[in-house]
Amino acid sequence: MTDRPVDPYSRHRFDVDIGDDRPPLGFTAVSGLSVRVQAQPDESDPDLGADWFDWGDRLGRAVGHVPPAPRRRTTSPTLTLRRGITDDRRLWNWLQDWVAGAVAPRDVCVFLLDATGERARGWRCADATPVRWAGPEFAADRSGVATETLELAHEGIEAITDDEG
Repeated sequence: MTDRPVDPYSRHRFDVDIGDDRPPLGFTAVSGLSVRVQAQPDESDPDLGADWFDWGDRLGRAVGHVPPAPRRRTTSPTLTLRRGITDDRRLWNWLQDWVAGAVAPRDVCVFLLDATGERARGWRCADATPVRWAGPEFAADRSGVATETLELAHEGIEAITDDEG
């Protein structure tokens, strides 16, 4: 027998706060909690992409002032939330309100729960906006749970604690 502590996160239970001042929603799957860091290529590289071109840096050099140019940038995929269809229409309504221009971006927080159901770790996706909703697929020859999926674009991920959420 070992004296190794029990992993409190082994159940992979989580909740999601979609930033609407209402109780968190339950989901069957969350994906897209990912950050990719890219280093800026050397400016002498002939393959330097236009996406790295920094007009502020170029113009600053022309007038003798060189502002600090970021040498790193981060990108994240969309955050994908998946759950069984319920009577709760918050995801659908958020999408419709966003399309109509009636709501601002929201911070969406995903929390990993420990064995007692308390929030153990969390991640905030800043300024999230709906970019895609997908409803259930219906097929008469098989049964299954009707699911909905909401994809959210966001401005980056940060690790948080429960009291920051």
